[in-house]
Amino acid sequence: MDLPDYRSTFDSMESVARKVATSLGWEREARLIALNREWGKIFGDPIARVSYPSALLDKELVVACSSPLWKRELTYLLPEIRTKLQNACPDLAGISLVFRTVRPFSPPLSDRRKVPLSSVPIESLWIRAEEIASRLPPPLRERGRAFVLQQLLQGQFLADSSSAPSPSAS
Repeated sequence: MDLPDYRSTFDSMESVARKVATSLGWEREARLIALNREWGKIFGDPIARVSYPSALLDKELVVACSSPLWKRELTYLLPEIRTKLQNACPDLAGISLVFRTVRPFSPPLSDRRKVPLSSVPIESLWIRAEEIASRLPPPLRERGRAFVLQQLLQGQFLADSSSAPSPSAS
């Protein structure tokens, strides 16, 4: 008895995922996430550091810029940016690019470089969070402490340094 060729009868996971994303209307979001992953490789530094694709609409790609100065600079570099984008992503060939200044500028989480923290900076951040939360009314202290600690840790990761802020700094 001959066994069927299962490779030809089953679709690959990629094609199944693509069909599901299309049926749910997620195809654009999936393309935007893939473009975000490749943005640094396509454009390199400093363009990838000061911009990222923030929205993919029907006929335009919205690129977030860190400042009005960079928005103007990227507008001047539009032909070069369009060429590099078309070479990397041929399916975006007919799309127009729109640059927008975004405040606060925060690239997608996967692009942020996290700095490993040692226990000493974390303890100093915890002390600072305790100090700030002690000023809150008693019912809000616990949630306030967690929120402040989260904000301090995010600031620590975005600062791109392994030294913690001093407990006397606010």
